[in-house]
Amino acid sequence: MAETIAPMEGAGRASLRAGQTDEVFRRLWASLFYSGRPVGKSVMVCAADEGEGASTIACGLALAGSTPAGSARVALVDFNLRGPTVHRLLRAPQAPGVSEILVQGLAPESAAQRVNTSLDFYAVGNPTGRLPEVLRNDKLSEFLSTLADGYDHVLVDVAAVNHYPDAQVLAGVVKDVLLVAYTDRTPREAVAQAKKRLESSGGRVVGLVLNMRTYPIPGFLYRRV
Repeated sequence: MAETIAPMEGAGRASLRAGQTDEVFRRLWASLFYSGRPVGKSVMVCAADEGEGASTIACGLALAGSTPAGSARVALVDFNLRGPTVHRLLRAPQAPGVSEILVQGLAPESAAQRVNTSLDFYAVGNPTGRLPEVLRNDKLSEFLSTLADGYDHVLVDVAAVNHYPDAQVLAGVVKDVLLVAYTDRTPREAVAQAKKRLESSGGRVVGLVLNMRTYPIPGFLYRRV
């Protein structure tokens, strides 16, 4: 099993102040990118099962890595075609976004939404009726490579790997995966199965976030909600 990095014990306790939760995300960012383990510029964030907080983890990580101003340039990509959440967390439009870039040929810079001076958000767009076109699009690799060339780090939120094939398809392009599981709810077998699915598709689980059952929105994210 992958090494657990910056487990979220305490981050899930409602009694913690927002600043403490912010610090947990900053430690998680440091553990992911600055701990000495070989991690690429692009990382996929996904859960083993649904409802485990992967979108919140991805969003909080992106904000932590891009603040204060002048920190790493980060792109946050919502590729959760089944239940997009990040745009609601950031109070941003859902479209245009990834669907329009891949299917309609929209230039990526036309879909980029500025969150802060160091963070751009690429929403999911409107994938309704286009899931096969988006998921199996030949332009996907080119799009993500373009982002990797233009940013210091790229975080991609995707649907739960044990429920949908999306993460396995994406693992052929974004090799490094941060897997999210609920500490007290997700069976070990489900996490092991998620890891096996990702690795069989060419992915590499670089860390496991143990999320708590209750997870407050961090302060710097809450201020955008």
